[in-house]
Formats: sequence, C-alpha cells, structure tokens
Amino acid sequence: MRDWHDSAPPSSLSELKSMIASREIVFPDQLERVIRHALLTPELIAFGSSNSVALACSVSPTTVVRLAGFLGFENFRDLRTLFREHLRRRAARVAPGTAG
Repeated sequence: MRDWHDSAPPSSLSELKSMIASREIVFPDQLERVIRHALLTPELIAFGSSNSVALACSVSPTTVVRLAGFLGFENFRDLRTLFREHLRRRAARVAPGTAG
C-alpha cells in the first residue's frame, strides 16, 4: 500500500483508478463509500461541497475532507479540481470541435 505522506496525490482520475485496481491504495470503510460514489458520479465531487458530498454518501463532511487528505491533497478543493479536470477532458473528447 502507498504511503501517502511521501507521495504526490494522483494527477488524474485515470491514475487514481489504476492505483485502486492494482490495490496500491486501500481505503478504510467510510472513505471507500465516498470514493465509490465519486467514481460512479464524478460530478458529485467536481461540483459539490464537502457537505453535499457527505449527504449523498451518508457520511460526515469530515470524512469527505479526510478522503482528500488520504489521497495526498492539501484540501477538498484540490480533490475537486482533479474531478473537474477529468470532466473537462471527457467533455473535450465528446465534442472535439467545440470552442471553449
């Protein structure tokens, strides 16, 4: 398992998914609940607050903030940026000729 204190956070959602698939990262129960929801619906993290994510996942807002720290991010905002970038890249692939 990865030591999060000595490593940079994942640079993309693809990297995060790969780390999970290879069991490089294993989440405690409540954090796993949040990351499962987040990977199924990335919009949840990308456009939500820690409070709204917590409500959707039936955990406390503190748990959502802990997820960000567990992954090596400074705060929830940095985790949200990772998910927003993922959605931007996905939208660009869907509509490559669209001006942004």
